[in-house]
Amino acid sequence: MSSGKPVILVDTCVWLDLFLLDRPGRKDAQAFFRCALNGEIPLAYASHSTLDVYAKAGICAKRFFRETGQLTDAQARAARTFAWDCATQMREVATPVPADMSDFYYAEKFRPLHEDLEDNLILAGCNRAKADYLVTTDKRLLRHADVLAKTPTEMLALLQSGLAHGNGEERQAHDFTYYMRQWLATERS
Repeated sequence: MSSGKPVILVDTCVWLDLFLLDRPGRKDAQAFFRCALNGEIPLAYASHSTLDVYAKAGICAKRFFRETGQLTDAQARAARTFAWDCATQMREVATPVPADMSDFYYAEKFRPLHEDLEDNLILAGCNRAKADYLVTTDKRLLRHADVLAKTPTEMLALLQSGLAHGNGEERQAHDFTYYMRQWLATERS
């Protein structure tokens, strides 16, 4: 990127932290998003994350209403509206990264290292978007990502310090990430 701004792909769990009131990572997610959006940092998300956010937001909203009694039709509609609003907000502040069959091939490459298909599709989204960073709270994904993976708090600190770059400087200094990405690129050819 000529602007020097990093491309950051945001994992589903961080979007859920942002939208759902009862999530322990909510404040960290809010601070990260506030900084990224104020700095006009390019944000992205794997397209399948939209469905996950929609489904989980709707389930949580319905659960909230059920705690006060039986779920009414009006409450069910409100839960669906909330879920749609979450998905719409994602699209308004970030770019969805499309997927095709090659993403499943990429995800399968990671299977020996990381068994979770959904996480591996997130990594495929990072590859497709040429993301400089992945922001996640998934501990296993933080360890196994082939892109620099940071928690929202770590990414916030990098953005605030000005150390996050979009030109690959930090990526090349991170040997495992750089060489894993190179190996996967040559294997796909």
